[in-house]
Amino acid sequence: MSFLLQLIDPMSNRRELAGMRETTMANKSLTPWMVTVSTLLLILCAITAIDSGASSRKQPPPSLTGRFVAQVDGPPITGFGLNQQTYIFQQFSPFGTQFVTVSDTFLIYQPHLPSIGLDYSKSYKLTAARNEKCDDTLENISRRFVFDSHGRFVEMKYALTYAKNYPSLTLPWQSPLPCYVVSPVRPGAAVITEATPETAAQ
Repeated sequence: MSFLLQLIDPMSNRRELAGMRETTMANKSLTPWMVTVSTLLLILCAITAIDSGASSRKQPPPSLTGRFVAQVDGPPITGFGLNQQTYIFQQFSPFGTQFVTVSDTFLIYQPHLPSIGLDYSKSYKLTAARNEKCDDTLENISRRFVFDSHGRFVEMKYALTYAKNYPSLTLPWQSPLPCYVVSPVRPGAAVITEATPETAAQ
């Protein structure tokens, strides 16, 4: 019996060694294939990232075209901290025109919309994006409470400075107006350009 066990054990060991060799050879044959697949996947990912970056750079920034209607009166522009200005703008689109608000927050040295000399007879293209968070009525945006030097309430008024050459059009005072926020631009670029008649008609 012991003689048979001595014969079986070496045979089992040989089978185990043979199996290990086959597994090792299989792993060695798979390794180059896996490296090739991994390399191809990395190359595809890199090409996709480059194409996405290039396409995003080619896309023009969001913009809107139309006319300035009025500016909401606010604090004067300062060189200390952020400035914030709000405008009423008549936007052109293939479906007609609509009144919107345009909000511009900027530092004094950054490109920004004009604070004086608005002219309704001229059309402009603004670099601005839609932002539903600042939708509000013209009544709320322009309402101001006036107090005297002793802090006593005097009156409530609507602080709007209308653009030059603005006709007598009725503004939607109590309807929420779509809001657009001026988008940052690269150094040297402009957030506003005068639109040609062809551009304004689009």
